[in-house]
Amino acid sequence: MRPSPVSLARKIKPIPSSLQVFSQPPSADRILSLPRFVSRAKVEERTSILPAPVPRNHEIKPPTLIEMLAARKLAAGAQWPPNIRIEPVISRATWAPVRKGIRSKLKKMLREE
Repeated sequence: MRPSPVSLARKIKPIPSSLQVFSQPPSADRILSLPRFVSRAKVEERTSILPAPVPRNHEIKPPTLIEMLAARKLAAGAQWPPNIRIEPVISRATWAPVRKGIRSKLKKMLREE
């Protein structure tokens, strides 16, 4: 009978936190690539610590092509060419409460022909 994982875990002694286990001794390249932490006490007060850079996802997203065309259509008014049609963007979540048989009919009605 195999021993349970709980009984095996009880037999294992925890490794002391001051002990580091390496499969191979670290090479000079590996030691240089490890991050170096400096305590605040060692940093002079006059030197400034730079904040982390702002993530790129905070940048303003450019407008989509449909948004740009809709804005042009509003600005042009009656001058907008009738052969250029902009259909509204309707997500699947909008159609979720509508019954299956009615969905296709409503979608056809929304399309300009």
